[in-house]
Amino acid sequence: MEYSKLFLEETSLYNQIVLPKQLFSLLPHFLCSWLRTTLCAFVLYPLVAFLCLNFWKRYASDASKETMPSRRVMISQAKGALASIPISTLFSTVFEWMAENGWTKCYPHISVMGWSSYVFYTLIYLILVEFGIYWAHRLMHEIKPIYKYIHAPHHHYSKEIMLSPFAGWSGHPFDGALQEIPYGIVLLFVPLHFTTFLALFLFEAVWGIMIHDRSDAKVWPILGSDYHTIHHTSGHHNYGNYTILMDWLFGTLRHPKTTTNEKKVQ
Repeated sequence: MEYSKLFLEETSLYNQIVLPKQLFSLLPHFLCSWLRTTLCAFVLYPLVAFLCLNFWKRYASDASKETMPSRRVMISQAKGALASIPISTLFSTVFEWMAENGWTKCYPHISVMGWSSYVFYTLIYLILVEFGIYWAHRLMHEIKPIYKYIHAPHHHYSKEIMLSPFAGWSGHPFDGALQEIPYGIVLLFVPLHFTTFLALFLFEAVWGIMIHDRSDAKVWPILGSDYHTIHHTSGHHNYGNYTILMDWLFGTLRHPKTTTNEKKVQ
């Protein structure tokens, strides 16, 4: 079935909510979608980063002036992130454009597939994206020119004390964009509810900030910030996105050290 018009109507609605009416009427749809996503990202990034930082200050066991990065470091991270946003949002806008032009397996309503198929294919999509992001991230480390010129700026923050939520989006403009590609590729083959796709992409953006907050919460098999901190300090472990499963499967998993209190509980 031809769903392109329905996708176009949905993204046009989002564009109208975010953009001034005069601007919306003047610009092509693709440019409007890119501006909408970019403006939302400029608001979302500092908001989520500040919330994560505040949470860490209040509840993390190691939060103190001695363990927190300096204000200068966090400002530097924020500058790097804000500079990379327009490129990352360009990639996500291309994925929307692909769906709007009938290139993907997206569908507009859950009723088209039914709830059981919706859940099944959404899980398949997430597993394949997890696989894709794991290998995209790992290859960015193992292919030396890519690491040197694209991924290394993000790993400039290689010491635990330099990590903060503001580091989540900081790096080369193509860094995050390259790791987003599996979201678009898998969309070509796996049926996915269009609004769910947009929501997952939004959550991915938030997750990229959260896993840099150095909190010590552990929920198996989630690859939280305790695991991702190890990735930054070692550079050769915990390449996964949401879970530790791919790192376990391909032999790159390293668990956080168990604290004394956790040992007593065990």
